[in-house]
Amino acid sequence: MTVPEYGIQDLFPQPLIKMDIDHHMGLAVFNNTIRHARGDDIIDSNGVINYYNHGNVFTLFSELQPLHDEILSKANHIYQKILNYDSTLRITNAWFNLCSRGGHQIFHNHCNSVLSGTLYLNTDKHTNIQFQSPYASIPQFCNQLKDQPSETPNEKGYGYHYDYHTIYTSNGTCLFWPSFLLHGYRENRTDNRLSLSFNLVPQQVNRMYKL
Repeated sequence: MTVPEYGIQDLFPQPLIKMDIDHHMGLAVFNNTIRHARGDDIIDSNGVINYYNHGNVFTLFSELQPLHDEILSKANHIYQKILNYDSTLRITNAWFNLCSRGGHQIFHNHCNSVLSGTLYLNTDKHTNIQFQSPYASIPQFCNQLKDQPSETPNEKGYGYHYDYHTIYTSNGTCLFWPSFLLHGYRENRTDNRLSLSFNLVPQQVNRMYKL
């Protein structure tokens, strides 16, 4: 049987941008100062300890200012040059995540920002994050009749049937993605998995409304 010729163009793809950032400063500040912190903003859940989840470690710890500036510079490059927006971003909150072996992060998104990211500070070959397709099981996106796709990998290498995509990371990897994407990870196999996460919003929206 003759295989028909065809062309494929992705419609409305969602970007995941990966950049390298020197992670040593963030790791040192965490080990020397933040790891010993106590207070209401230290939350332990599912084997994950969130340090200053409701705050901004960049404003709380001045020694992180160079790291803040590098992340913000790269985030604005992504927002303006890749995503094609005119506004300038600012970091609204940032926090550390320490996960023990066996811990997990429930799938969630960030409704209080437009761009989110994570810088990985302590990883190994098992460290990963998963993203869920916005079309997988979210009824507010669309009403659809959904069939169960084959469990066999697509022979052409296409990934349109995947509901989840797994990204493996390493020390110094910084990931940026649109904040509405659901993300998380299942059973962690990394000892003392450590990362720094953050959210960003534009200084103004629609070229006129200040935030």
